Amino acid sequence: MYGQLIEQAENTLRSLYAQDNYAAQLKRKLVELLAAGEASADDACRALKLSRRTLQRRLKAEKTSFQKVLQEVRAVLAVNYLRDKRLKALEVAMLLGYSSISSFTTAFKSWYDMPPAEYRQKFLAA
Repeated sequence: MYGQLIEQAENTLRSLYAQDNYAAQLKRKLVELLAAGEASADDACRALKLSRRTLQRRLKAEKTSFQKVLQEVRAVLAVNYLRDKRLKALEVAMLLGYSSISSFTTAFKSWYDMPPAEYRQKFLAA
């Protein structure tokens, strides 16, 4: 299962660069913005040189939203960051733009049905 999760995360990241719709552009930009600690909708709009309303309209046409795209990016990056044993869970939470470990843990559970610590125990100890 660990191998499948890693493969899925890598395929998702790889596919981001093959797509050319607005959601994919936003995902690529969010990866950069999260690393810089600036992952708000306004930051993304500024980086994409779009008004907030235009981005919202284009994402709606693709049947998604800023929040959904942000959560998808965070879910993929969370697994990749947790693979690095040097990073503590709090550091992963901060890299993903969460203000607390509890909010990150809640989000991680919603994506993978287990807390980050259990994920590391089960899949990274192998």
